[in-house]
Amino acid sequence: MAEKISEISKVYHKEHGNCAVSVTYGYWRAQGKSEAEALELAMAVKQFSGGRAPEGTCGALHAAKLLAPAQSDAIVEFFKNGAKGCTLCSEIRPNGVIPCNRCVELAGEALDSLNK
Repeated sequence: MAEKISEISKVYHKEHGNCAVSVTYGYWRAQGKSEAEALELAMAVKQFSGGRAPEGTCGALHAAKLLAPAQSDAIVEFFKNGAKGCTLCSEIRPNGVIPCNRCVELAGEALDSLNK
């Protein structure tokens, strides 16, 4: 069985730290891209971490929405359920709602859930 997006993303985030890049990297690795290909694709969203995604959205969540735009609403609802109703980095990080690594894992789980 192929690795889950959530697992790849979480491990990558622990080593490299950028939430948006981590989710995007995990997505493309799970799709069979090489490390180099996945990293190149992931770097396109590096500016969205740390609360810099549109409207202050969590960068991990924003990346997931970019990767599956047709399922954006389902991704947001899945994420909110795991993040105590929050979607904004400014709500999550400073208040310790969930750790950033959990946001990355949660966004990956949302993407994984679409493939079931």
